[in-house]
Amino acid sequence: MLNKYFSKIFDESLCRTAGVAFDAIQFFNKYHPSPSIIPKWSDKPLLKSWEKTRPILGWPRATDSLCPECVKEARKAILSGTKDWQDLVNTKVGEIKAQVIERDGQVWMIKDCPIHGRCEDLMAIDSKFLSWIEANFPGRDIRAHSDEHVHHHGSSTVKHGRGTVLTVDLTNRCNMMCDPCFMDANQVGFVHELSWEDITEILDNATRVKPRRQMSVQFSGGEPTMHPLFIDAIRYARKCGFNSVQAATNGIEFAKSKEFCRRAFDAGLRYVYLQFDGVGNDANSHRHVGNLFDVKLRASKSCSSLPSSIRSTMTRSAPSRSSPCRIPKRSPSSAFSRFH
Repeated sequence: MLNKYFSKIFDESLCRTAGVAFDAIQFFNKYHPSPSIIPKWSDKPLLKSWEKTRPILGWPRATDSLCPECVKEARKAILSGTKDWQDLVNTKVGEIKAQVIERDGQVWMIKDCPIHGRCEDLMAIDSKFLSWIEANFPGRDIRAHSDEHVHHHGSSTVKHGRGTVLTVDLTNRCNMMCDPCFMDANQVGFVHELSWEDITEILDNATRVKPRRQMSVQFSGGEPTMHPLFIDAIRYARKCGFNSVQAATNGIEFAKSKEFCRRAFDAGLRYVYLQFDGVGNDANSHRHVGNLFDVKLRASKSCSSLPSSIRSTMTRSAPSRSSPCRIPKRSPSSAFSRFH
């Protein structure tokens, strides 16, 4: 017990000493700064830490938010044809002011819509933890440039960063009927599927943006593997310069065919995201596929048979007390990159 106590004291002292040393170095760097670096993936220099801007953090504070009811009404009006989708770019549809406050050790966002009244959203169950997260925010990064073809979608336009991180919904079709499905796949009464021209335009526009240090694209849906051009989209993304090409999938096609896995890998797929809602078929029964857990294990095994650059990520929405999940044996550098 004493060893743990002294170890904790030593760890805290070491962290504080390192923090003081870092702050001291930063203080003197302000007066004798070295020239800023312009990396090959940017046309502008990297910002010094004291040059970075920060939004107002902490609480209470005022911020901008959306009225959920206004958003639903706008979406319905656009789909019915009574409202132009360009209004989302040119006007502030559903935008309202909000207050971020602390209440009983939690952080809440309070907003009043002149049409629909008050709405309250829980932001954090632990105000101290969120305060710690905000205190470690390093500041805004390089201002995006060469982005006139992408960043022109109203007040939510991305303005800072070091690359392109995309999620491209190829289709709203799916070979499952999950309850719930956050995309309402198979339940909206129509099929929305990107054409080849849509796919190439999205990827081409995204790769024009600088800086370009991180280039990631995740194909999603619906179920992205149901799109007839899924493999072609992967191949084109790699050709455009995306070094991280991912798929958020239910794993059925990967489980059905190792040849499909091989084709996806050869095209350039490097990450496969599989969601596990628990251990065992019963824990996944709400997905309405009786042996879904076994299917996903087979998919992960098929992926793990390929070279180590293709990985599977498992997520778990709730803790499970049943027997532990068996992961296919493989080299430490391959397959499952994270387990949430």
